[in-house]
Amino acid sequence: MVDSSPSDAESHSLEAVCREIAALASPVDRTDRIPLSVAVGRVLAADATAATSVDTADVVVGDTIFQAGRRIRPADVGLLKAAGVNELRVRQRPQVGLVPTGDELDDAAGGDRTETAGFTLAQYVDRWGGKVTYRNPVADDPPALRMAVQRDLTRDAIAVTGTEPGDSLREVVADLGDVLVDRTAVDPGGNTGLAVVEGRPVLLLPEAPAGVRVGATQLLRPLVKALADAPLTPFPERRVELTRGIETDASRRSFVPVTVDDDGATPIPDRDLDAVTRADGWVTVPSGSTGSAAGTTVTVENWDAFP
Repeated sequence: MVDSSPSDAESHSLEAVCREIAALASPVDRTDRIPLSVAVGRVLAADATAATSVDTADVVVGDTIFQAGRRIRPADVGLLKAAGVNELRVRQRPQVGLVPTGDELDDAAGGDRTETAGFTLAQYVDRWGGKVTYRNPVADDPPALRMAVQRDLTRDAIAVTGTEPGDSLREVVADLGDVLVDRTAVDPGGNTGLAVVEGRPVLLLPEAPAGVRVGATQLLRPLVKALADAPLTPFPERRVELTRGIETDASRRSFVPVTVDDDGATPIPDRDLDAVTRADGWVTVPSGSTGSAAGTTVTVENWDAFP
């Protein structure tokens, strides 16, 4: 049963939620045979073997050029083409259903706001290697929410936006399956949760743009990579001095959007859609810390880097 009391509910650490996701995320077994021209970004399901010799690369016929599990980079395709490889056996992209929820988004319920969270996430999931089914917003109506979740159980994973502990969606998911995590000890995005329905991981994301971005980057991205059996590469980062101090809640891991210029990294105080869009990167402040003073050198991660 979903606990609707924020003061009594347990907030799970990010590491604990990641362990739950790892336990749920079995690699997708389906494979495709695709031409080399569209192979960049895909994960090999079988070894790529040379059909011709390449003297300049010390490759002979029958050599394994790249092993299964490798994510093909733009630089790889030249060697593969030179070795006579024109097709590759790759893993299918894991299918992710994205379901925005909320009466304020649903035209049928008189909603007057444009849906952006799910639409934005669809672009990220595509870049991370997933195949997205982006749904129309669903009103906060239990039968409609139930149908929306059940409809996407044919996908490998589901991400729902606009939900928080104690709402109708959590109750529906708890009835269909199990809510493993109701809250996560992060800021923003503390209302992010994780459920499993009929063996499918269901990521429960909040409504606020910054909270959605944190939950998706820290949890949905690793889930998509695990389902694709692809490596989870670190984000590009740089070390920059803070122009202003950062104050955070020591009980949570905090993620602070910043702009970066020649003067350093400047925290963005607001966390609405405009602020998240303007961010050049994010600074992570671990739990147990209350922040960093101006002049401190911090690590800024670029969450928008491909992939």
